[in-house]
Amino acid sequence: MKIKATIAPEKDYYAILGLQPTTTLEEVKRVYRDLARQHHPDVSGGDAEAFRGIQEAYEVLRDPVLRQAYDRQRVARGLGREAPLECAITLSATQLAASDTPQMLYVLLDLRPRQAVVKERLPLNLALVIDRSTSMQGARIGNVKLAVLNLFEGLLEHDRLAVIAFSDHAEVVAEPMSVREIASLRSAVANLTTGGGTEILQGLRTGLEQVRRFASRATNNHVVLLTDGRTYGDEETCLLEAQRAQPENIGISTLGIGDDWNDLFLDALARHGGGICQYISSPAQLQDLLLEHIRGLSQVTMSRLALNVNLPPWVQLQAAFRATPFMELLDVKPGCSFPLGQVGAEPLSLLLELVVHQPDAGERRVARLDFEGMARDGSVTLRRDVTVHFAAQAFEMVEEVPGRLLNTLSRLSIFRLQERAWQVLEQGDVRQATHLLESAATRLFEIGHRELGQVALVEAERVQQGIAPTSRGRKQVRYGTRALIRS
Repeated sequence: MKIKATIAPEKDYYAILGLQPTTTLEEVKRVYRDLARQHHPDVSGGDAEAFRGIQEAYEVLRDPVLRQAYDRQRVARGLGREAPLECAITLSATQLAASDTPQMLYVLLDLRPRQAVVKERLPLNLALVIDRSTSMQGARIGNVKLAVLNLFEGLLEHDRLAVIAFSDHAEVVAEPMSVREIASLRSAVANLTTGGGTEILQGLRTGLEQVRRFASRATNNHVVLLTDGRTYGDEETCLLEAQRAQPENIGISTLGIGDDWNDLFLDALARHGGGICQYISSPAQLQDLLLEHIRGLSQVTMSRLALNVNLPPWVQLQAAFRATPFMELLDVKPGCSFPLGQVGAEPLSLLLELVVHQPDAGERRVARLDFEGMARDGSVTLRRDVTVHFAAQAFEMVEEVPGRLLNTLSRLSIFRLQERAWQVLEQGDVRQATHLLESAATRLFEIGHRELGQVALVEAERVQQGIAPTSRGRKQVRYGTRALIRS
């Protein structure tokens, strides 16, 4: 059985033969002979499929020119053994009927750093920007002080932390310092007082200045903003500052305390800064969530990750979503680079909704995905092709959708319902907003999230009666459904 020598860089020929990329030609030939005898279809217990794979790998690796081209393509696509990032692809169907009728194809992407890379923790270079306006007095500022001091549990000796407090002006409470200088930090934080209004731009700029002092490619540079209020008139400038910081490899995350902050603005600020936005419903939650967030930052191994989706003319991208670590609709446009932010120990999962029109049978590439990012040792590139077999005849058996993909789609549908509800409510469509919130509540009850479902139901009743939704209820529903996949 002779296999035509073609290169398929997405296949690991070395792994198929149980060899290392540095192996010699003599070793390739010896191992091939042993495996071919073992799996040949004419041998008792032989495996025709395995034999074809072994033959295909051998035809490439035995030819020095083909092997060199194969190795080069593997490296270019980020598929080498030394690649710091790996991507698993799950499809709703691996084969579709060849038809002019539009068909939906869901593509789930799970990106994570290779295990060896996760252990190489980058030093943190952080600025904690704290709102100390009048509204932060009492339990809120008290819990902020405790939370800052507890942060040292998640820091190592080579990490740096700066603390900035702001109201209508900003002050550097503690310049970037290490754990060894904790006594100075304790004293500075203990003396924090509240007063004044909320001008986020003042605090954000000062935080970025402090991070820039020690920023480098060898550190994880990040600003974490804590606020309980709304800033007025400087939102657009804040977003511009976040965009300017991204090429400098500085990320921004936001934590909203209580119910009075502008969730749309803080979401946008975190998105522009390549970070995340979290909702802290009570002061008592602050310590645990802030520490969890900093520990997550300490596990980041790749920053400035971006995705470029390239599609053939007969495929359209209907929608794109982030699934984990939190759900979010992404404005991905085919042929354009879209920023995804950072990748840490927790996978970054994306879901693409593709509409396919393909009347011709055969194996077809429905999408080419190019990822680019920055790792400890420099830039990283990764290419993945998504292929589907189009069958000329009807299938005898219906292909099951993988459980992980079904679970993602189920929870994503709830997130989309409530997001759409707030959008149509802004447009004045009370009836549709009520229906969407009620549908989201029903789905939440079905999957066992009764408390969150009850909140959605209460807000639906308010909307139906012509009463504005509560700020607290809206945030609980938005951020609760965002995290459904994690729970």
